Amino acid sequence: MINVMNLSKGYGNKKLFSNLSFNTVAGDRIALIGANGSGKSTVMDIIASENSSDTGKVTVNKNITIGYLKQENFNLGNKTLLEEIIEESTKTIELRTELNNIHNLLSNTINNKNEQALLSRMSIIDDNLQIIDQNKSEHHAKAILSGLKFKKNDFDKPINEFSGGWIMRASLAKILFSKPDILLLDEPTNHLDLEANIWFEEYLINFNGAVIITSHDRSFLNSVATMVLAIEPGEVITQKGNYDNYLISREQSLKIKQATSARVEKQIEKDMKFIDRFRAKASKAKQVQSRLKSLDKIEKIEIPRINKRVNYSFLKSPRSGKEVIKLKNLHKSYGENIVYEDINLVLDRGDKVALIGPNGAGKSTLLKILAGVLDFDSGKRELGHNVLNGYYAQHLLELLQLKNTLTEELQESSVNESEQNLRKILGGFLFSGDDIYKTISVLSGGEKARIALAKLLIQPNNLLFMDEPTNHLDISSREILTDALIDYQGTLCFITHDRTLIHQVANKIIKVEKGNLVIYPGDYASYLSSTNNLSFENKSVNNDLNLDNSIKPMKNNHSKGKNPKNNLDNQLRKFNKRIINIESEIEGINSEVNKLELLFINPNKFTDLNELAEYGEKHKTLKKQSENLELEWEKLSAKVETIKNIEN
Repeated sequence: MINVMNLSKGYGNKKLFSNLSFNTVAGDRIALIGANGSGKSTVMDIIASENSSDTGKVTVNKNITIGYLKQENFNLGNKTLLEEIIEESTKTIELRTELNNIHNLLSNTINNKNEQALLSRMSIIDDNLQIIDQNKSEHHAKAILSGLKFKKNDFDKPINEFSGGWIMRASLAKILFSKPDILLLDEPTNHLDLEANIWFEEYLINFNGAVIITSHDRSFLNSVATMVLAIEPGEVITQKGNYDNYLISREQSLKIKQATSARVEKQIEKDMKFIDRFRAKASKAKQVQSRLKSLDKIEKIEIPRINKRVNYSFLKSPRSGKEVIKLKNLHKSYGENIVYEDINLVLDRGDKVALIGPNGAGKSTLLKILAGVLDFDSGKRELGHNVLNGYYAQHLLELLQLKNTLTEELQESSVNESEQNLRKILGGFLFSGDDIYKTISVLSGGEKARIALAKLLIQPNNLLFMDEPTNHLDISSREILTDALIDYQGTLCFITHDRTLIHQVANKIIKVEKGNLVIYPGDYASYLSSTNNLSFENKSVNNDLNLDNSIKPMKNNHSKGKNPKNNLDNQLRKFNKRIINIESEIEGINSEVNKLELLFINPNKFTDLNELAEYGEKHKTLKKQSENLELEWEKLSAKVETIKNIEN
């Protein structure tokens, strides 16, 4: 459908990417990833013919249509929402115009010598328009809008009455309704809540065309992607599978490069010792020259930089009481719209609470009330003993002092910190080297978000409220934030549409819906399981696991003299024993695979091609064994988790 060959693009002295090549066919869902500023949106623009590359070319098959969702500048008019979605595309209008012209030619011309060709063309256009009319009904448009969580009373509202996030959803709905052959989607999940995200995932998985998509939502990429195209410093990497597959492959590749680099450095060191020892001996001149020539030919392996786990040391804050914050009989309304009526809520010390629910349910209102930045009509908000709270929202980016350097900006929030400690903190938030001398005015949106987060997290708060802290952050920055929140020792309450962050940080879930608060103790996986949403997110995994019939909620069988708990415990021991054995087997196999791959880096060492072929077959067999063991490990691990959930 699309063939991209050797694209390169740069601005001034900065090269964004080079030698970028890939093909798409129907069913491909390509995740285009990279750090902010790496050129992902530029690639999209080039494919959509809205920008040009420095070298290379993009070829799109004939009659292929492309739907392109950009991050901003949505091209919508002043019609109602439904009218805007079902508005005919330029191509459809052109077909109808051409059909009218053919009708006029046939009716106004006697014995037209092109009559047969015109009739044939008219038949083709009729067929195309019939398919378009069948596939693009008003019912279909409403189904898409409902999937993206528009309400029925939204359908007849003018577009200009919606906020920016909802206008993005409307633009997405219009593109999906047009049924293009290829979808180019630049950060489509930025303004989708969890429910809309899940619907959108299902839509893309069942989409018949090709998809090229950028997103910083790791969970979303794992669900949707069939291939990853990663723009990394100095190279472009293509990897089949989802985002986690890419990370595993990247780590393996890094290990190979590190081992090869160590081997090369060892060889260089050995040759240099020989040269230094025998440089002055005439009898060794020939060997010395040979070693020097060999050194010139050795290509050093560049080890790519990767983010390592950052351990954060937060400023000492006072220990709060057990009850950190309490809402009593609280009422909140906006005019006639009652958001909360007589609600009660208590957050305890150590809670890390994710507020979830559809957009418009009142999550941000609740968070602002808890944070003390929004008034309420009646009721009480009580802070516990020794509580110091902080609040993060997007408006904090606007409060940054543009003239300040990064260290100066942090010093305003922590006057007692040394410059050395501030540099360490900045390094933890991906600012290093000369970056610390930049002024706030030259930072990108993602960089400003990182500084605002750093400012909040270095303050001695023991209660944090965060509203969409991952907005503007790429995957690397989100990992840094996740590290910080995992290490944070205080109480946390946050809103995010990033499920990976919820999975890794939250130990309590509060669902906000229609003015009610439903509390789910435990992490996000427990919440999904308890609300029967697990089948929504892990449907394909559960279908493959084929769990034993014995691993089900047990009925009371005591009358038959059987103890169901003993049965489960026996299975649990059996499964855990096999899991340990599998892990040992995989470790041994991977060790052998790594040794072979180190040999394959320099195939010229093999003088016997049969030997090389044998090693290749052995490598293939070992990889297959490893894959089978990993699949068995996944199935057994899922069974173990199921048993644990039943016993708990």
